[in-house]
Formats: sequence, C-alpha cells, structure tokens
Amino acid sequence: MSPAQTAVTAVLTEKFEVSPESIRPEVTLESLDLDSLVLAELALALQEELGVPVQEDEAARHSTVGELVAVLNAKRA
Repeated sequence: MSPAQTAVTAVLTEKFEVSPESIRPEVTLESLDLDSLVLAELALALQEELGVPVQEDEAARHSTVGELVAVLNAKRA
C-alpha cells in the first residue's frame, strides 16, 4: 500500500468514520456519503498528513478513491 493510499484510508476511517471495507479504488467519494464540507476537510487533512498541497477539486464528489490516491502519489513523486 502506498503512503497516499495509507493516508486516504486512515483519514477516511479515523476522522470521518468510513468503514475500511467501503474504501475501494473504484468507489466514489460521493458514494461514501461525503458532502462538500467533508470533502474540504478531507483535502485539508490529507494535505497535513502527506505534506503536499491538495486542492478541494482533487477530492471532488465524483472522484474515486483510486483517482484521489493516484493524484496524491503523483504529487509525492
């Protein structure tokens, strides 16, 4: 598991109480019942966790977990 994937999973489960079984690459953030305010908080939490800038539109409702992880991995590279 990449550091970005670990961070996404940790933030979603610990801060937003998403069940770990629900966090799969093909799942959209919207389907995890994350509203726009929570997505803004998610972007900020991931930015703090990974030390890379995360724009709110990179953690958009239509984004999948896999897409978000890929963006974060690219920023860390």
